[in-house]
Amino acid sequence: YQRRVRGKLAEGLGLVNVAVDNIVAPNYSDFLKEQARSIKSFVVEIEEQLELVIMKYKRRNETSDSLNKVSCIYHDFKPMNKDKRRLIHELAEHYKITTQSFDPEPQRNVQIRVDYQSLVPGVKLSQYMLVKRSFVGSSKPVPKPVSGGSRSTAGEPPQLRSLVLEDPKKVADSWEEMCDEE
Repeated sequence: YQRRVRGKLAEGLGLVNVAVDNIVAPNYSDFLKEQARSIKSFVVEIEEQLELVIMKYKRRNETSDSLNKVSCIYHDFKPMNKDKRRLIHELAEHYKITTQSFDPEPQRNVQIRVDYQSLVPGVKLSQYMLVKRSFVGSSKPVPKPVSGGSRSTAGEPPQLRSLVLEDPKKVADSWEEMCDEE
């Protein structure tokens, strides 16, 4: 059952050539979800920067011989307000990136440290919110798929099942919770 749900998630996110077992339901905090709703462009920008630094670290170590490999790479973000710094700290945990804030206000900024453990999560926050919005964030219910013209009779189960919530305004805490309601 879990494999089928993860397969639907991968398909919905447009992920190709990804092992279905590597897709784990994200456990993003309410704070991160709220920030993704209110300042989506900033969240996407930070995700791109985190991914870029991880790729830079991996590329550098792939092309280096054993004597020239680096143990970590640091990246400093520009000074920003407390909520944006908190967003970076919390989001970086999902990338297995360590963070630290420096300098007094108003020049306080976040520095990240990328190392061999750092990785891009299977489902980024922006992807999670996009898919979640398509299921529960719209004002009208998501239409159920048509089963190619064949209709099931009263005793037969429907050929296709979908992740459609009866109450489209209800927000599920996890993918499992959404799937349990099928």
